[in-house]
Amino acid sequence: MPDDASDIGKIANLLALMVTQDMARSTAATTLQACGFSYREIAGLTGSAENSVRAMVSSAKKKASTEKAMKEIGG
Repeated sequence: MPDDASDIGKIANLLALMVTQDMARSTAATTLQACGFSYREIAGLTGSAENSVRAMVSSAKKKASTEKAMKEIGG
């Protein structure tokens, strides 16, 4: 009997690869993290080290937060 959870996981990974194929690695990592993928899963999908994925996502979040703050103060 096939493992439905495993099959669903494979489908999710394929869809993630399709959606992020033309994105920069940092953008793909942030998008995948927002969709619920773990850092380890993102590393496997993007071919990056897990620590690199953590750094990319963290950097993107800080940048977004800074841009939002600048927009709010009119800068």
